[in-house]
Amino acid sequence: MQRFSEAAENNKNHILLVLQERLPPNARVLEIGSGSGQHALHIAAEMKSIIWQPTERSEGMPDLEKNLSDYGSPNILGPLQLDLSSEQWPDTDTNCVYSANVMHIINEKLGESLVRGVGKNLSEEGLFILYGPYKYSGDFTTQSNAEFDTWLKGRDPNSGIRDFEWVTDLANQHGLSLQADLSMPANNQMLIFQK
Repeated sequence: MQRFSEAAENNKNHILLVLQERLPPNARVLEIGSGSGQHALHIAAEMKSIIWQPTERSEGMPDLEKNLSDYGSPNILGPLQLDLSSEQWPDTDTNCVYSANVMHIINEKLGESLVRGVGKNLSEEGLFILYGPYKYSGDFTTQSNAEFDTWLKGRDPNSGIRDFEWVTDLANQHGLSLQADLSMPANNQMLIFQK
């Protein structure tokens, strides 16, 4: 598999259990930042009635396309290019937008673009599911998350673990209300919003 992610491998079953509980049976999921496609491959194989639309930036498309071609299931659509620095989103009919481990990798401006795009493109009463680490009242939930944040900023000073309050306020501004904040393994959270 191209660009194999150990983190994605470790968390895919925990994420699957939440999605099985929360998604409608015929959900149409738009994934932002599919990376290697490991979540798409695992979740779509286990939830055969959903339709999964992966997306990635142009530089990540060849690896994603190869992985989906080699290991994909019929309910995974061909990946589409999506760059959060552009306001152009794929024209898809979606009642769930899913994004894992993206918000802390991108800068705040792109984070705002992500949430704004969800607000514009998600169907009414659709779900926005964000997976990853967050700070609460400016504090890290664990020392390991603080160290991870330092590591992230060493790679890109504009990245870093975001404040839960910043994300939820941003979501509210774009018509998305928090439905659940679920603790997940490895000091991550699953934030579930509804339009």
